[in-house]
Amino acid sequence: MNEPVAGSPQKDISKEPDIVFDCQVRSRDLPGQSKVLTLGAPTKEVAVQRLIAQGYVVISIQAQGEKKSGFWNIFSRQPLSPGKASKKVPTSIFNSVSTRETIFFGIQLSTLLKAGIPLLRSLEIVQRGIANPYFQKVLGHIRKRIMEGGTFSVALRTYSDVFPWVWANLVEVGEATGKLPDCLEEIVHYQESAARIKSKVITAFFYPGILTFAVVIALTFLLLFIVPKFAAIFQAQKMALPVLTQIVVAASNVVRFYFLWVVGAVVAIIITLAYSSKLASIKMGYDRLSLNAPVFGPIMLHVSVIRFTRSLGTLLRSGVQILQALEIAGRLVENRHIEASIKRVAQRVRGGQGLGIQLEVQKIFPVFVTQLIAIGEESGQLDRFLDLLSNYYEEQVDAFLARLTTLLEPFLLVFMGGVIGTIVISMFLPIVELSTQAGMR
Repeated sequence: MNEPVAGSPQKDISKEPDIVFDCQVRSRDLPGQSKVLTLGAPTKEVAVQRLIAQGYVVISIQAQGEKKSGFWNIFSRQPLSPGKASKKVPTSIFNSVSTRETIFFGIQLSTLLKAGIPLLRSLEIVQRGIANPYFQKVLGHIRKRIMEGGTFSVALRTYSDVFPWVWANLVEVGEATGKLPDCLEEIVHYQESAARIKSKVITAFFYPGILTFAVVIALTFLLLFIVPKFAAIFQAQKMALPVLTQIVVAASNVVRFYFLWVVGAVVAIIITLAYSSKLASIKMGYDRLSLNAPVFGPIMLHVSVIRFTRSLGTLLRSGVQILQALEIAGRLVENRHIEASIKRVAQRVRGGQGLGIQLEVQKIFPVFVTQLIAIGEESGQLDRFLDLLSNYYEEQVDAFLARLTTLLEPFLLVFMGGVIGTIVISMFLPIVELSTQAGMR
């Protein structure tokens, strides 16, 4: 197999100037070993197609000289290649595709393909039935790329803002094995499970979030408008204020006279946290702390177990080899600390050791998880046991969130009522003391 090398750009019928790409690839025959190659091509899509034609699985591809990270990358995407306009459909806040729409797309496409309808015709049928105009344009561009000789998986990679990268990986497996409809079903099953877990977590914290926001607004109103009026009265009467009242008045003065500074500090903290979370070492620390956090640590670990077992089972059923499946599943956990541990597990699995045993050695998941995975390996039913684990822990997460919501709402009400009540009491304490002193006279 001839590997592309730097300095020898291949000819292209478009005669466009070639861009040199740094490509991290993995051979299909040796899925556990990756390497970095350089390749000259007019666009990133052409480079990916050439690598796939030579028998490589593309892990990442980056134009030389293109920035990989930076402050503004938090808020925007880099172009596909320097000096070239992207051929993607222009995106904006109004041009988006929901997870539910991609799930319906996968269901419809899988059904049509199973009925024996060719891919291009199936995409055309689905495109005509979609109400989202942006999604229609995306599918139109995908069909055009396929008609020009590209593969479905490469076309999906071009629209990572619409299709999660797991789509391209599993579709590529389906194209290689001839089981594209089955792989689409697995994608839909995984996306439905992931969306269900995300929805449950958001729902559990929605009401407490609304309460917290309402109390912050109420506190700001009290400190900006009500407390200063009482403070002016106390100052005019030259009253000696209790300690509690002095603290509240001081807080009011800070908010009134340094409001912009306070807001600026809060915004700076948020931006700093957002930027630092993009750095691998700091993100690793955040993720490790999240697993050890009181109350919320266990729920984060359970969610990670669900993501790992669900994704790994989906990948194995789709025909992905165990080492590649572990790499993808580790990324889908969305926790750098766990992902690093899974990579170490994959290294030992490559050496012939058992997955369940190595997961237990790393101590990243509960013993119950590692033992069932080991039993699944021994019985040859690993994907079945992974499904059992994901279903079990999903039930545990449901029960935990239900209990947490039940306990959190009254706790927040009492806490927030106490804070507001403290401010009110602090304002009336001097008046009560003044009335008492006047009565004693």
